Amino acid sequence: MNNMKTELIKMMLESEDLVAEIKEDIAKYKPMVYSLLQEFVEIARDYSNNTEYPAIVAKTKKNLYDAYVNVGFTEDQALALMINDNIQLMKNIKNASTTANKKHD
Repeated sequence: MNNMKTELIKMMLESEDLVAEIKEDIAKYKPMVYSLLQEFVEIARDYSNNTEYPAIVAKTKKNLYDAYVNVGFTEDQALALMINDNIQLMKNIKNASTTANKKHD
């Protein structure tokens, strides 16, 4: 990736036409890119105002907690099991991220 950046910078330094062409492309596509980004902001805003999904997630977690207690775990044990599940999930996410980053290098 750095090699490609180096080559691009080298080409830009050697060619004023290329710099002008890049500036034209930026001017040409900038409104479309900004419009798309604004759509992403709107989606994020809609998502942040959504109360249905968090309620479903909360209910699912409550059901899991209740299931642990109903099969004989104490409340503390049920909570510990749920915390452990979250810790394992975070480890898996970290490992997946690390693996993905190694593939890109």
